[in-house]
Amino acid sequence: MAESGRLTYTPSMVKRTPETIGAELSVPERMLLFCLASGTDWAKAGVTHATAQHMLVKNLVERDQAANRFMLTEQGRAVLFALIGHDRR
Repeated sequence: MAESGRLTYTPSMVKRTPETIGAELSVPERMLLFCLASGTDWAKAGVTHATAQHMLVKNLVERDQAANRFMLTEQGRAVLFALIGHDRR
């Protein structure tokens, strides 16, 4: 708590919604989400492996070890739907 008795919020305390996560993504990160969802070759679209690894750390993509490829996580799908303005209900 701050000295004034008010709670001081830090960025890690703010609830991260798919909308806020999507707003913070770079263009290559957004492209990766769209490519994975559509089955497009993300490397041919200019997305680097470093970007894919970064999205793995953000828990927006995961590795499908059997198929040796990346795929969207549930959170990644939620962020993609937020980016395109799709109501998931």
